Amino acid sequence: MITRQGGLSARKKRSRAAKMLLVAILFAGLFAQIGTLASISGQSKRIAAVNRDMIELSARRENLALSLSMLKTPDRIEALALKLGMQRPDESSIRVVNLPTAEDEALAQTAGLPGVEGVIR
Repeated sequence: MITRQGGLSARKKRSRAAKMLLVAILFAGLFAQIGTLASISGQSKRIAAVNRDMIELSARRENLALSLSMLKTPDRIEALALKLGMQRPDESSIRVVNLPTAEDEALAQTAGLPGVEGVIR
C-alpha cells in the first residue's frame, strides 16, 4: 500500500507539472501573439505616416511647380530685366549665324565679328 500512495503522488506531481507546462506554453503563445500584434500596429502607424508625408510632399511639389511656372513667364522676366536697366535689343545688335551642313565645312565658323570673316579651317 505504501508503494501505491507513493505512485499516486508521483502521478499527481507529473499531472500538475504537465498542466503547469501547458499553462506556460499558452502564456508564451499569448505574449508572442500580443508582441506580433503590437509590431503590426507599429508598422501600420509608420506606413500611415509615410503615406501622409507622401501626400504632403506631392502637394508641395505641385505648389513649387506652379510657382516655378509663374516665375518663368516672359512678362515677369521682361519686367525684372527693365528694373535692372536692361533694354530690348534692336535690329543692329542681333546676329544670325548659319552653320554649315556638310561635315568638311563644320570645322569652325565665326559669328561675323569685326575683323574676322567666313569659315576658319
